[in-house]
Formats: sequence, structure tokens, C-alpha cells
Amino acid sequence: MSATFNYQKAIYMSGKSGKKSVAPETPKPVEVPIPENLPEELLPLYDWWKANGKQFLITLAVAAVLLSGALTFKRVRTGKIAAANQELLRANSLDELEAAVAKYGSTKAGNATRMRLAKAYFDASKYEEALQAYDLCLRKGAPAGFKEIAELGRAHTLEGLNRLDEALQAFQTFEKNYANHFLRPQAVMGIARVMTLQGKKDEAKKLLENLKAEKTDDAVWEMAIANLEGVITRYEPRAERSLFDAANEAAKAVDAPAPITVPATTPPVAVPAVPVPAPAPAAPAAATPAPAPAADAKPAPAPAPVAKPTAAVPAEPAKPTPAAAKPAPAPAPAADAKPAAPAAAAK
Repeated sequence: MSATFNYQKAIYMSGKSGKKSVAPETPKPVEVPIPENLPEELLPLYDWWKANGKQFLITLAVAAVLLSGALTFKRVRTGKIAAANQELLRANSLDELEAAVAKYGSTKAGNATRMRLAKAYFDASKYEEALQAYDLCLRKGAPAGFKEIAELGRAHTLEGLNRLDEALQAFQTFEKNYANHFLRPQAVMGIARVMTLQGKKDEAKKLLENLKAEKTDDAVWEMAIANLEGVITRYEPRAERSLFDAANEAAKAVDAPAPITVPATTPPVAVPAVPVPAPAPAAPAAATPAPAPAADAKPAPAPAPVAKPTAAVPAEPAKPTPAAAKPAPAPAPAADAKPAAPAAAAK
């Protein structure tokens, strides 16, 4: 209503002033002549192109860009999955598996790598880390055919953490949901182990007997079941002790005085003295009898005594025990001859 009033007012004012208002002229679009050689059946297409051709080109360009981006993303993703699979095959140690999960955990091969990491954690007795890896794998969606393995691995991990009630429930759930699975005997044996730890040895043995009857044609399972039966038979629960009891026993062991042991003294053993043989004494020189002189010959003068050497006298040797040999007596001289002076005995 107000717009109409304003328009009428403008007309009135323009008529009163004697001047006509001139509306601005809009430029008319330039019409492109139709090509002369264009067939008549293509005229509708030509008109559509003139009306929508530009918008169509823009839409086509955007679609081409999007398609190219999608193909590039798919190619990069496929290459990344292939690299993740190769890394998964090469990884053996715990550190290598952790690096592979950190690098390729967001790919399709990430959950398979994460399952191997969880198994490695379990083998290394890192049950908390293994449980987290199994839970994450199940939450993100385990690969086809691996979901059951992840659930059974999680049950084993709960058993390792001594969370027996949760482990028993997990094993029983697996046995119920996957009655025809090839790993069902593992779940039944897990139930038997947990029951044994809970003090239900009779129920565990009965469960193993039923399983053994089912697997009579499988030597591998029969051996595994027999080994577990032996373990359960020998198992005896340990008496639970509190930390205070253990601390008291340790304190008593420290306070008790250790017995003092005096080493026995042994008397010294007398070593017999080895007798050292004394050197044999030098035999004294035998007295040589003087020859008989002639009747008119004078007796020979006595020889001068031999001078003693001035060299240093060595230490006196041990005296021999046997008595010294006596010199033989000199022969008797002739009747008319004078006795000769006896020769000096050798010292």
C-alpha cells in the first residue's frame, strides 16, 4: 500500500513540475544469430545450451575434480594398506608391532596389526596392555573371521589378570555363541581351568571328560585335554596369606638370632723329618811301612812337616756317627837294624 502511494506521489510531483521522469533503460541482451547450417532437430538443444551451457560446464568441471580426488584417495589408501600388510608380515618383536600400529592403525590392516600386538602383549605377560588392545580391536570392528579370535583372546587375558568371574563368563559366552567354531575346545578348556582355580575340580574334570569323548578322532586335541587333566589333578590351592602375615613372618626371620658356629680346630699333623744322609768321611791314609835299611846304612832323616794352607776354613761338617777306622800296625823291623823315625801321619 505504501509503495503504491509513493509511486502515485512521484507521478503527481513530476506532473506538477512539468517534467517527465525517465526510467533508466536496461540493456537488452545481444542475441547471437542461429547458425544457418544447424539442423532443425537440434534447435531445442541449441536453445538449452544457450540457457544452461555455462552452468553445465561449471558442474562438469567440479564433478571431474571430485572424481579425480576420489580416485587419488583410493589409490593412496590402497598403497597404504599394502604397506601396512608388508609391515605386519615383517614385524616380529613387540617394538616393531607397536610402531606398525602407530603408523597404520587407521587403515583396514590396522585391526589385524592390533590383534597381533595384543597377542604379543599376552605372551609377554603384559595383560593390561593386551586387554586394552583386544577391546579397541573389537570396538573398531575386527576383520572378518577374526572377531571370534579377538573375543577368545580377551577371555584368556581376563584369566591372566585373575579376574576369574569375568573370564568364566567370557569363555561360556564364546562356547554358547560359537558352538561349531574350531576354537570351541579352547573355550571349554578355559572354563575348566577357571573352575579349578575357583575350587571346582570335580566339575572341571567332568567337563574335560565330555570334551574328550567328543574329540576321540583328533589326536591333537586328545593330547591337549590329557595334559590339562594331569595339571588339574595335581593342582592344589595355596593357602591365602595377607600382607600382614607375610610381614610378620619376615620380621620374625630377621629378629631370630643366627646360630654361631665355631669351626672345629684340628691338631697340627706332625710331619716326619726326612733324614739327610751325612757325607761319608774320608778314609785316613794307611801308614806305609818304611823299607828295611842296609846293615851299614845310616837312618834317613825325618821329613819336614807339611805347612797348613792359609785359605778360609769352611764350616765344620756334621760329625759322622761311625767310629774312625784305625790304621794298620807297622811291621816289626829287623833285629840288627835301628828303628826308623815314623812318618808323619796325614791329617
